[in-house]
Amino acid sequence: MTLKKKLNYAWRVGATGFSFVSFGLGGIAIGTLLAPLVKLKTQDKKQCTEITQRVIQQSFHGFAEMMVKLGIMTYEVEGLEKLKSSEQELVIANHPTLIDVVLLIGSMNKANCVVKQALWKNPFTRGPVQNANYILNAGSEQFMYDCVARLHENGAPSLVIFPEGTRTEKNHHLNDFQRGAANIALRANVPIRPVKITCTPSTLTKNEKWYHIPDQPFHISIQVLDPIYVKDIIPDLSVTPKNVRLLNQYLYQFFDHELSK
Repeated sequence: MTLKKKLNYAWRVGATGFSFVSFGLGGIAIGTLLAPLVKLKTQDKKQCTEITQRVIQQSFHGFAEMMVKLGIMTYEVEGLEKLKSSEQELVIANHPTLIDVVLLIGSMNKANCVVKQALWKNPFTRGPVQNANYILNAGSEQFMYDCVARLHENGAPSLVIFPEGTRTEKNHHLNDFQRGAANIALRANVPIRPVKITCTPSTLTKNEKWYHIPDQPFHISIQVLDPIYVKDIIPDLSVTPKNVRLLNQYLYQFFDHELSK
C-alpha cells in the first residue's frame, strides 16, 4: 500500500469513528433535549411523534450527507419518489450493512419503524426510538397487532421492517427471513414495498467492528421496487401458519432473485 493510500485509509478510519461518535451524541440530544422541548410545545401525542420522526429523518439524511462529504461512502437511491410518497405500506428491505437503516429512513418523508429490544435499551438510541413511537419487537404476538394497528391508522406513515431480523452475515447476500414481516403483511393486507439494498465493497456487516472498513469508500445502492400485493400471492388472505410460511418463502425468493441479478 502506497503512502497516499495509507494516509487516505487512516483518514477514513478516523472519519468513521467521528461519524459514529456524532451519531451517538445526536441520539442523546434527541432523547434529552428535543423530547422536553416538543412536550413544551404540544401535549398531543400524535403531534409529538410526528415532530420527532421528522427530526430523525432530517438528522439521518444529514448524517448520510456528512459521511459522503468526509469521503467515507457514496450512495444512490433509485425510485426515491416512490419512497417519499409511501403511506400505509409495509416497506421491507434486506439489511447488508449498519448504515442502510440510516439511508432508508433518511430518504422517507415520514416512517414508522420496527426496532429490536437492544436499540430500545441502548442509551444512544433509546431516546429517539421511544419518542418517535417506533414499535418494539419484543418477540410477542402483541407486536404484530401493534404493527397492524399502526398500518391501519388513517394517513399513517409506512412501516419499515427488515425480515432478516439483523444485518446480513459477512460473505452472505441474504440471511433467512423471519416470519414476522409476512405475518404482519397478511394480517394488515397492505401493499408490500420491497427495497433492494447493496453495499460495495461489503462493510459493517454482522459482527464486523466499525473500524473494519474497506480500502476504498463504500457505495450503497438503494432500489425501490414496485409494490407486491398480498392477494396476488395468497388469494384467500387467511392468516394460517401455512399461508404465512408461503408468503415468507415468496418474499425470500423474491429478494434472493433480485440480489442475484
